Amino acid sequence: MKPDLTAQLSRKQREAVESAGYRILRWAAARKILQARVSKARIGEPLGSFLAHWMALAPGSEVGAELWLSFDYVQDQDGITLTAGSASLASAPLEQALLHLPALRSFWSQELRRQHFEALQSLVPKAWFLDGAEIPPGAVIQGLEAVSWLDPQLRVGQGWKLQDPRGLIRQDWQAALASRDCVLSLQASAGTKLNVLYGRDDKEQVVVRSLEASP
Repeated sequence: MKPDLTAQLSRKQREAVESAGYRILRWAAARKILQARVSKARIGEPLGSFLAHWMALAPGSEVGAELWLSFDYVQDQDGITLTAGSASLASAPLEQALLHLPALRSFWSQELRRQHFEALQSLVPKAWFLDGAEIPPGAVIQGLEAVSWLDPQLRVGQGWKLQDPRGLIRQDWQAALASRDCVLSLQASAGTKLNVLYGRDDKEQVVVRSLEASP
């Protein structure tokens, strides 16, 4: 790492960046297990059908031979956000929505271990499946506190965007809801951008090889 860049990061941000490569690999491995369970119909209904529909739209979860990740951060703040990377998990809104899906919390906690799962949740932008399935009476959309996707306040939220599986931005909320193929996500806040390359040391541990500011 370049000293001038690491000096700008808080201890929490630095630890998050250093651990992110390993956690992404764990996430990719757990994602394959989830795919296998859904494909073999080993998840009860109605969750099984819900996941089968949405995961069929996923771009894939391969990491590739070389792992690099991009982050946004704001100086004097502890938070840091994963924005892109060689692993499709790093930038696919649909994969982000799977990670934040309340119904999968126990699965991710078990497969990733709770510490890594919670760390990834704080690193990965929040996202929601824009699904027309009826929300049970008395329940709300977790994280949005809305009782329906038709709640007017959802469509005026600042910093939100609707994307289809190809990453294209959709503007028509009703059409997106009807098509059942879009994800609502939070746009990354403006800040300093970092590109981080990871590799393995002689003990096969995932470590940071280089860290550079994005142009």
